[in-house]
Amino acid sequence: MTTKTGTAAPSGGREFWAALVVLLIGMPLLFVFANAMQEAEHLRKEAPLRHMLGSEVFESLRRGEKTELHYLGDGLLAPDFTLPDRNGKPWRLKDQRGKTVVMNVWSITCQPCVEEMPSLVTLSTIARKRKDFEVVAVSTDKDWDAVAPIFPPNTGLKVLFDPQRKVVKDKFGSKLYPETWVIDPQGVVRMRVDGPRDWGSALSLEAIERFM
Repeated sequence: MTTKTGTAAPSGGREFWAALVVLLIGMPLLFVFANAMQEAEHLRKEAPLRHMLGSEVFESLRRGEKTELHYLGDGLLAPDFTLPDRNGKPWRLKDQRGKTVVMNVWSITCQPCVEEMPSLVTLSTIARKRKDFEVVAVSTDKDWDAVAPIFPPNTGLKVLFDPQRKVVKDKFGSKLYPETWVIDPQGVVRMRVDGPRDWGSALSLEAIERFM
C-alpha cells in the first residue's frame, strides 16, 4: 500500500501566488515610474523660465533669493503710467487689466536692443491674434521719427516714448537696456528679463503664457 506524502496545489492557488509576486515586484517599479514621469513633467513646465533666466538664476529666484539680474515673483505691483504712442495717443498700463503685458524698455542707441527688436515684432504679431496679452516697446528716444527706420512698414508693434525717462527710470528703475517686464492680468510684475532674448521663439511664448 502506497501512501502519498503530498498533493499538488490547485492551479488557482498557483495563479494567486504568482500574481501576488508580480504585484509585490511591480508596485515599487510603478511608483518609481510615476515619480519619474511627474519629475519629467515638472522639468518640462520649468524649461521655458530656465531658458529665459538661466538655470542658476532661476534656482536662486525660486528659492526667494535676490539676484543682480532678472526678477521672478508675484509680490510687486507694476506702477501705473501713461505714455504717448507714435501718433501721440496716450496708452495707459491700467487700461490693460485682464491682459498679460510684455513691456520692453529700449533705445535705438542700444545695439542689442535693435538686434532684439525683430523678435518683439514677431511676438506682437502673435499677440494681435489673441485677446489675452499685449506687447509694448517703451523707447527712451525722442519720437517715432527717431526710431522708424529700424521697423518694417506697417509694423503692428505698439511703441511708446519716454525721452525724459520718468517712467523707465523713475518708476521702473531701469538702467541698462534692453529690459523686458512681464506683467500679469492683475497688474502684478511676474518676471523681469535683463538683456536681449528671442521673444518670437516657442519657449519665450511658453514662458509668457505661464503668467496668463
